[in-house]
This record gives sequence, C-alpha cells and structure tokens, in this order.
Amino acid sequence: MGTFSACPVLTATVLLLGLVFPLLTSGEGGFTHDCAYAGANLTDKHHWIGVYCLNDDVDIYGFNYSMLDLDHCAGNNAGQLVVYENGNYSGSCENCTFIHDKSLHLSCLCWDMNGGHTNSTLDLNTTLYDSNGAVGCYSFLGNKTWEPAPDS
Repeated sequence: MGTFSACPVLTATVLLLGLVFPLLTSGEGGFTHDCAYAGANLTDKHHWIGVYCLNDDVDIYGFNYSMLDLDHCAGNNAGQLVVYENGNYSGSCENCTFIHDKSLHLSCLCWDMNGGHTNSTLDLNTTLYDSNGAVGCYSFLGNKTWEPAPDS
C-alpha cells in the first residue's frame, strides 16, 4: 500500500500563492484595478462619481455599484485640483469631465489666484479606494448597491 505525501501538493499551493498573492496585494493599478467607471453627475448641484467595485465576497467575486460625492475628496488650491478632505472643489471649479487613459482623471477649469480659470487634472486612481465594493476617500464611503438607481 502506498503512502500519500502532501509535499507535492503543498509545494504547488505555495508556488501558486507566491505567483498570485503579489498581484492581489500590489498597488499596481490602484483604484482602477478594483473598480470600473460607470458614470457621473457633474453639475452645479451634483458632484458624484458612480463605479462598480469588487467586493470581498470571494465566493462570487461580486461587484457592487457605488456612488461618492467627490466634494469629499478634492479641493481647489490656487487653480489646481488637489486631494483634500472635504475640499469642496465644485465651489470654485466648473466644466468638469473625466479623462480615461490608464487611469481615471477628473479634469476641470478652476478659479486661480488671478481671478481667471486654469485647466487642472486630478488622478482619481491615487485619490479613491475600494472598500469591500464601496468607493471611498478619506473616511467617506459611497453607498453600496447591486445596481444604480434608475434616476442616476
């Protein structure tokens, strides 16, 4: 009767984890690694971004829809968009849009110190994070649902 050796199975498991774990925990990709842009409402009254973010339910690898008011995350410093808690960027920036490339950027015309407008861009990949399917910045977390509300 043969004996079972766990060594080959254990070695294969350790090797697999050694290859996969750095991909799961590395900062490569940042926010856009776990979340996908799904829309926004950038008007005088609304300043939110909507995204689908990976939740921690590893049984289903589910994605949740989440919305966050970007006024919690960004501010205007002399015409430049900056990461700033409760920065209320929308009070002094206008014509905001999103730019998609390898990251996700918020781009606006912001009032500067000379009373004019300056084009400024903020990389949201380094500003926002995913917390179990909810988009967040600082201590603020967006709502978390399975799908967007019909009017969003």
